[in-house]
Amino acid sequence: MERNFRTSMRGKVAALMCATAVIAAPVTPAWAQADDLVVALSTFSEETMTPWGGSGQRKTYLDLAYEYLTYIDPETGETIPGLAESWEMSEDGRSWTFNLREGVEFSGGYGEMTSEDVAYSIARLTAEDSRAGPASAMRRAIASVEAPDERTVIVHLNFPDFELAQGYFGATQQLGIVSKAYFDEVGADAAGVDPIGTGPYVLDSATAGSEIVMTLRDDVADHWRVTPEFQNVVFRVVPEESTRVAMLQTGEADIAPISFDSIPTVEGAGLRIVSAEATWSPVVRFGGLVQTSENRHNPDAPWANREVRQALNYAVDKQTIIDELFQGQGTVASSDTPVPAWSAIEPYPYDPDMARQLLAEAGYPDGFDITLRTFTTAPGAELPLMAEAVALYWQDVGVNTTIEPVDWPSLRTEWTEGQANDYVWTHRGFPFASAANGLEAGFMQDSLFASFTSPELEAMIQQFSSEEDAETRERLFTEIGAYLRDEAAAVFIALANEPYGVSDKVGEWDITTAYVWNFDQATKAR
Repeated sequence: MERNFRTSMRGKVAALMCATAVIAAPVTPAWAQADDLVVALSTFSEETMTPWGGSGQRKTYLDLAYEYLTYIDPETGETIPGLAESWEMSEDGRSWTFNLREGVEFSGGYGEMTSEDVAYSIARLTAEDSRAGPASAMRRAIASVEAPDERTVIVHLNFPDFELAQGYFGATQQLGIVSKAYFDEVGADAAGVDPIGTGPYVLDSATAGSEIVMTLRDDVADHWRVTPEFQNVVFRVVPEESTRVAMLQTGEADIAPISFDSIPTVEGAGLRIVSAEATWSPVVRFGGLVQTSENRHNPDAPWANREVRQALNYAVDKQTIIDELFQGQGTVASSDTPVPAWSAIEPYPYDPDMARQLLAEAGYPDGFDITLRTFTTAPGAELPLMAEAVALYWQDVGVNTTIEPVDWPSLRTEWTEGQANDYVWTHRGFPFASAANGLEAGFMQDSLFASFTSPELEAMIQQFSSEEDAETRERLFTEIGAYLRDEAAAVFIALANEPYGVSDKVGEWDITTAYVWNFDQATKAR
């Protein structure tokens, strides 16, 4: 009986894929400017142009204009110099000194980057009105910033951070360096719509909800980091998966995030797939589980009960979702961020009988009603389909699920303002260059994006954050991962790859789990 049911559910999940696998024919003829790299995205997110103006998803276009103190070597995974050519940490991890690179010029004639610009960028990213994801955690961490001379920045912390250079101050986060002189001259409103940074590109034009065009700086030949081969990088909003694939086929787009189900179609058209492995983790988050925050805790929600959350994990056949929705390009997750220290933690197996038993023990023998909100993003075109699959599995154990499609900016606002306490939603976790950053972002009360915490967890993270011994830190971090799994802090689905379709106009373009926004390094096909 169990095998027959599982086969039936697999068939239903597969049917979800088939129902959406039709590729629409393009409505315009193929065209391509040789000097334009066209990137089709599912969303621009908030479409704001300052590092602190919204989510990290905007890095797709902002990282052409802004640069970072450190980067990640794609070959070794090590932290390498960026705008900071060297750095030093105090023995107790509470003070960091960054030595800045000389001769790096801002675009627009706003002069050489100095420590004053870095200090200003830190202050703005951590200000109370900042909408950047790591802002609240960085406010908690940073005690003060000094700029004793033009080339030196000293950061004092309230508690140790042994990974600051690769974490909050690195390219995987949002501390893009802006020109203080530019903001002083034109004011915050004007500066907020035209990004001036040290990167190789400047904004040429922006059409709300449609297109953002970045063009090379006039002085790009002297750029310290990279000499891009494309004159313009054109970003277009194309929410429909089928349309993005059709644009790749006709040459109207050169790079586009695609769903796993579109991989055979793209490869069949003679185009190639570039993927970053295990770079995101599809997950279902629970609202109202920040137990230490009055306005983000809902003790009356059925899923406030740990056994209910565990039941909702046991109820979902995650391997089938991986096989059918993600074309097998993923592994079943025990957490919502891919970090090596959690790789040995056992995920929840598919066990609908255990799910029913736990629901009955929790007082819900007949299940309950639940609202599951979902949206599309990149990566994450599959999230609405995943929501439908999860709903099928939950329905089987008596949990009546209503799916509500929404847009990410609206959900993000409700989440960060404590208004997402009576529903659950599909989301994606990301890898963090700093493991501590991932904990602070997702599981501490002070983070706007905390989705689960408890007094016990807060204490565990504080102990981990203040520990100086590397082996002890790794053990504590592993224990935190096991706690999150046992508490069923979310419905952990998979650690998935991030595939992009790439046209034959593009030569080399390499992405890694750590960094997928290096469009300035894409070359022309020879």
